[in-house]
Amino acid sequence: MESTPVKMNFGKSLLVPSVQELSKQRLTNIPARYVRSEQEPPVINAGEAVPVIDLQKLISGDSMDSELQKLHFACQQWGFLQVINHGVTPSLLEDFKREVIEFFGLPMEEKKKLWQQEDNHEGFGQLFVVSEEQKLDWSDMFYITTLPSHIRQMDLFQKLHSKLREIMEAYCNEIKNLAMIILCQLAKALRMDEKEMRELFSDGVQSIRMNYYPPCPAPEKTIGFSPHSDADALTVLFQLNETAGLQVRKDGVWVTVKPLPNALIVNIGDIMEIVSNGVYRSIEHRAIVNSNKERLSVATFYSSNLDSELGPAQSLTGPNNPPIFRRVPVDKYFKDFFARKLDGKSYIDFMKEDSRKIGSTLKVPSVRELAKQELAAIPSRYIRDDLEKTSCSILMPQVPVIDMEKLLIIGDHDTAELERLHFACKEWGFFQVVNHGVSSLLLEKVKSEIRAFFDLPMEEKKKFDQQEGDVEGFGQAFVFSQEQKLDWGDLFYMTTLPTNLRKPHLFPKLPHSLRETMEEHSKEFKNLAIRILCQLAKVLGMDEKEMRDLSNDGMQLIRMNYYPPCPEPEKTIGISPHSDADALTILLQLNETEGLQVRKDSVWVPVKPLPDALIVNVGDMMEILSNGVYRSIEHRAVVNSKEERLSLATFYLFNLDSELGPAHSLIGPNNPPIFGRIRVGKYLEDFFARKLDGKSVQELAKQHLTNIPDRYICSEQETPVISTGASVPVIDIQKLISGDSMDSELQKLHSACQHWGFLQVINHGVTPSLLEDFKREVIQLFKLPTEEKRKLWQQEDSFEGFGSVFVASEEQKLDWSDMFVIVTLPPHLRKVDLFHELPSKLRDIMEAYSKEIKNLAMIIACQLAKA
Repeated sequence: MESTPVKMNFGKSLLVPSVQELSKQRLTNIPARYVRSEQEPPVINAGEAVPVIDLQKLISGDSMDSELQKLHFACQQWGFLQVINHGVTPSLLEDFKREVIEFFGLPMEEKKKLWQQEDNHEGFGQLFVVSEEQKLDWSDMFYITTLPSHIRQMDLFQKLHSKLREIMEAYCNEIKNLAMIILCQLAKALRMDEKEMRELFSDGVQSIRMNYYPPCPAPEKTIGFSPHSDADALTVLFQLNETAGLQVRKDGVWVTVKPLPNALIVNIGDIMEIVSNGVYRSIEHRAIVNSNKERLSVATFYSSNLDSELGPAQSLTGPNNPPIFRRVPVDKYFKDFFARKLDGKSYIDFMKEDSRKIGSTLKVPSVRELAKQELAAIPSRYIRDDLEKTSCSILMPQVPVIDMEKLLIIGDHDTAELERLHFACKEWGFFQVVNHGVSSLLLEKVKSEIRAFFDLPMEEKKKFDQQEGDVEGFGQAFVFSQEQKLDWGDLFYMTTLPTNLRKPHLFPKLPHSLRETMEEHSKEFKNLAIRILCQLAKVLGMDEKEMRDLSNDGMQLIRMNYYPPCPEPEKTIGISPHSDADALTILLQLNETEGLQVRKDSVWVPVKPLPDALIVNVGDMMEILSNGVYRSIEHRAVVNSKEERLSLATFYLFNLDSELGPAHSLIGPNNPPIFGRIRVGKYLEDFFARKLDGKSVQELAKQHLTNIPDRYICSEQETPVISTGASVPVIDIQKLISGDSMDSELQKLHSACQHWGFLQVINHGVTPSLLEDFKREVIQLFKLPTEEKRKLWQQEDSFEGFGSVFVASEEQKLDWSDMFVIVTLPPHLRKVDLFHELPSKLRDIMEAYSKEIKNLAMIIACQLAKA
């Protein structure tokens, strides 16, 4: 019985011009979009060549075992091999070569009929082009899925010339047979169950990419195909002419592959690295171009069955060889792969089990167990000297309330509820949602199951303890040192969606009824989050499709919170002040005890939960996406001496593989982006990586030292000379730019820069109130508790953040100061995660200050040009 045709679409790529047509213009220089300044040169290594495997020796005769060992070595050490005596009919190869060369020789009008469509990457063009700013490769490609035949883009396939179609059909079948022979030999070499290999690949997806690399006037400045590893199991490359161009990264250097006559080049793809659990290597490779000759090739990609699950082979993993890659449906794997820009081996790295870890934290004692001891005073590690008081005003405004039913049924004539939502997100960043559509029966089940979980004996809860290096599990988050102050609460933190990111030792091991309840909860809360996000897109004037692309396959995490009664609630905190890193957080209050507080206009305002309502807040991602229109607000949880408090926070984040930045549909010349762009996965990694990395000088100074540590003592320091006769020149900006004194003030400026290099500027035009506000906020920044400043600490690979700069070695003498360094302009160069960790008031004032200082700098620079 024939399979029903299915139109598959794994992704799209932006449309780009034909490089073949561009090269016909006889350029002397290539357009800027093709220039790659970061390109690494190849290393010519005459001593090493890609291993050669004789397929006939591999499958028959006395040399089978030794050839199998050669194949195993090639896949382990190189990930590439050339195959001779491969069994593909020589006349078929010649016919296919001729047809592909003729295909690229077609007139442009003919090729345009085969060009990629906006919503699909198959056809003529380039792959992995995800933005208009992205650098392009010096090549044209034609990409098409060939097997199984029922998933072909038949309208595209039928447009090919009949002779090419027939030969391609025969070629694809022979290459599939070759791929299956090699895969079964790899199973044998790995000691993998051959039946498992056949089940994975017998109905595998096959696609081909026909490549044309024209001669280039500046080949050293560009690349034919960007460095990457292949997403498939095996790639078979057929070189159509003698021009070399393929290069393989071996031991950190680029090695040119010289094709042997009548050989096919085969390489291991990411899928085979995953199936082998890392034994075989999917190696980075690229294509370079030259100034004299065109190069043509055909790459055939063979992958696993579309309806299978990708992960390390079951027959290869066990207690002594745990899986190092996650499991994911094959179709999801390909959709994620084609949604990315080509970037070395970044995708296979994303598939590793370790990449699931969104952060780490140290283990701490259970606060609930501590509370059972009926303490009169709490341990010093929970005491916070820096706690700000809660507002006691009875006139304090309350968090806005949004009626979801009204929001979803409004027409053009009634946008009042939508405007209320817009106001809530702009002015509060928090709101309560009523008539939200989540079943009350489900919410009651969630409350009952979470309470039952926290009531489990400690021995049971310990099975869910956080593991070293991972924030998920039972414990507390953001604990980076043994000296750090702790919160008065127990948390259970866990990924719930997408299901392939769930930790096998957490979600599947939950008590059965809790697991079933959380399964249902995850779907309902995801639906609610997306409904709210789409309403926000509408009121912002943002393209709803852009919002759906970001959020439909989003990541969801939950944090179950238990705050026991505390004998000294005024001295501690349930959860420290913070803003959320996600797009939207939905909080379900499990009992009547209040505790959530929101910082509104620098005052802590208690939130009084309404019956049957859910509390929603805007996270950092939504503030970034809205380009600062919406506010991700600081909040905290307080505790009391009489009653426990329980809650469930559900965090909804954008698709891990998407790019985070201001929405393209919101920015333009009149609304430039105020945040940079960053991959969501990288953003989260950086957010959770804020760790203690040394002690600040400010903290040292608090210790009332009588002597300073040796590392701060500078024996070679010059003694200052006190001179009362000279002082830094003073320049009056107003006189410099207007009035009768312009020329004389310009001469003073010129002299100051020549002889001093320093000057003091008066009447500079920077708003005095802004300077006072900025002064106040910077003083407050340095007064923040150490735990708060740790979130802003420098990371190992960057000088931005709290710390010192220009420290290049462990022996180097240090300065007696703390610094906070951050790039402010242009906005796209900002470290989004760091900028966003700053208190919102400081961020706003810094934004205004940076612009005024830029204006002042430009005035002075123009005057210096004049001088």
